[in-house]
Amino acid sequence: MDDMVKMLADAPQEQRMQMITERLKMMAGQPEPQRIESVKGLVMAISKLDDKKKAPFVADRTMCIARLPDEQKSAILTARVKIGSQIPENVNNLDMKQTVMAVNQWPEEKRNMFMQGLKKAFEAVNVPMPDLKALMK
Repeated sequence: MDDMVKMLADAPQEQRMQMITERLKMMAGQPEPQRIESVKGLVMAISKLDDKKKAPFVADRTMCIARLPDEQKSAILTARVKIGSQIPENVNNLDMKQTVMAVNQWPEEKRNMFMQGLKKAFEAVNVPMPDLKALMK
């Protein structure tokens, strides 16, 4: 996963988005334990990128998630919430912060839809949603 993420981080955005979307669709179709490990691997691989490449990669990943059909989007977001306690806190917090920063650039309706999906994922896992405003500081 690390090598794929490094390669995609250097790829043209259109190609990166296409490849991320394909991977996310594949992950969404996996059995839950495998999906959780795949999403965990993706987040951890992104965390190893150079700082200047992380935020754009997270922004593209977030846009790709938002464009998935609802069932696939829910599967990926729920897996992302579940791995929050399985990865280092600093990795989780930075990934969430960069996700929120990306979403905040979107039009209000699209932003609200994504954040509702994220909120539902936290509720499905019975984990309190973090204070995103505090995370942004």
